[in-house]
Amino acid sequence: MPLTPKNWNDFQHYKDRAPVWIKLHRALLDNYEYHCLPVASRALAPMLWLLASEYENGRITASFAAVAFRLRMAEGELRDALKPLIDGGFFVADSAPLAARKRSAIPEKEKENKRETETEKKETRARRAPLAEVTPEFTRFFEAYPHKVGKLRAVKEFATVRRKGIALETIMDGLARYVASKPADRPWLNPATFLHQGRWEDQPAAVAERVSSAADQRKSAFADALQRAREYGEGGGEPPRMREVGVDDPPRLQAERSRE
Repeated sequence: MPLTPKNWNDFQHYKDRAPVWIKLHRALLDNYEYHCLPVASRALAPMLWLLASEYENGRITASFAAVAFRLRMAEGELRDALKPLIDGGFFVADSAPLAARKRSAIPEKEKENKRETETEKKETRARRAPLAEVTPEFTRFFEAYPHKVGKLRAVKEFATVRRKGIALETIMDGLARYVASKPADRPWLNPATFLHQGRWEDQPAAVAERVSSAADQRKSAFADALQRAREYGEGGGEPPRMREVGVDDPPRLQAERSRE
């Protein structure tokens, strides 16, 4: 590493290395510089003193990784706690432990700067990117679209779709199918939504035609009943009756009409 507690020989006197105990001087209680250290550094110092007692002249020569393992600490935690002890003069060490930290920190800083630069470049490109133009093709599409809202976004979506190679006639054919098949009770899609979701590929069922046919049948039945009522009121014809029970009527309505 190597690492040595400051003034080790002045405060610790042993005949043999690796004593079962070390001296911890009471003056440490009133040491202002020691109490100004971070909590992690104050906790680390006694552990390093104990470890130093195993080495000649208190000079810890084990590798940084070995010291971290011996103290059951992560290497990053050991570096963070050790630096204030060295800066405060409690331990004397060469630059090896801190140099390792600096070498690991410099690339990280460079990565951060690189990420910031790339983000700035993307933002600059986004600001400088030309707005999508209103082309004659888009004008044709937008004029044919019944629900003309969100034009600016629709312009961008239309340009994106065309860049993907979708033919204009394919879009227009899909729009025609959408307009012809949209049920009256459903809201219109925004033009941009129609383009973004690729709705020109939809193949909707002919719901509108079936609904119209059923409505026409109801209107015809009502007109027939009204005509019979008029004839009866004028003194001719049979009294108006409910139509016969239909097989398509709900069961409850079938039962009511059977009783009539």
